[in-house]
Amino acid sequence: MRNFTLGEKIDMFFQHEVPTVVFENGKKRIFRKNDHIYKINSSPIYCYFILSGTAKIYIDHKNGRRSILDFIGENDWLGELSLFCDESDIKENKVLQDIECLEFDIDELRKLCEENAKVSFYFASYIADKLLARSYRMSESLNYSLNSRLAAFILQYQRGGVYNIPHTDVSEYMNVSYRHVLYVIQQFGELGILKKEKGKEYVVSDIEKLKELQGRAK
Repeated sequence: MRNFTLGEKIDMFFQHEVPTVVFENGKKRIFRKNDHIYKINSSPIYCYFILSGTAKIYIDHKNGRRSILDFIGENDWLGELSLFCDESDIKENKVLQDIECLEFDIDELRKLCEENAKVSFYFASYIADKLLARSYRMSESLNYSLNSRLAAFILQYQRGGVYNIPHTDVSEYMNVSYRHVLYVIQQFGELGILKKEKGKEYVVSDIEKLKELQGRAK
C-alpha cells in the first residue's frame, strides 16, 4: 500500500467539483490586504468563493491570546456554514494577500441548496471534508516534525513560487514558538530551499526538496 505524504493526505479531502450552476449568480469582489471580509458582531449576508489571495480566520481570547483556526485561499469558501445554520458568533478574519473572490447572496444560495440536491450535497460534503481536514491537522504535531509541517504549509500557501505568510501567524496556527518557526525557516534557507527577498517575502528555490520534507514523520 502506498504511503501518502502529509500534503497529499490533506489535499485528498478537497476533491469535490463545484456544480457549475453555483457560479451563475456570483459577483466579482476584491478585498485588499488588512481588510476584514466579515465584520464582528454582524450577521453574514454574503458567502464567498476565493479565486486568489489568502486570509486568516482567528479568535482573540479574553486572556489576550489568539488562536488562528485556519487560513483560506484559492478554491476555498468563506461563510458556507451560514447556508445550513445561523452563525451568531462571527470569527475574526483578516486579509493577508489581496483576495479576488466571487460574492454570493446567502439567501439566494440557500434557496439553491433547497431546490438542487446536487448543490446541497456539494456544500455538505465540502463542510464535512473541511472539518475532517481540520481534525487531521490537530493530530499532525504528534506524528510530524515542524520541518515537515512547515514544508507542507509553504507548499500549500506559496503563490507562483513566493511565500509570505507572517511567522507570527504560522506559530499561532501550529501552536509552536515564533523562534522555532524562524529556526526552521533559516534551516530551509541554508538548505537552499528558500531565499529571502526584500521585506518578508521568500522565494521557493527548491520545491522538490520541500515536497520530500513534507512527508517525513518524526
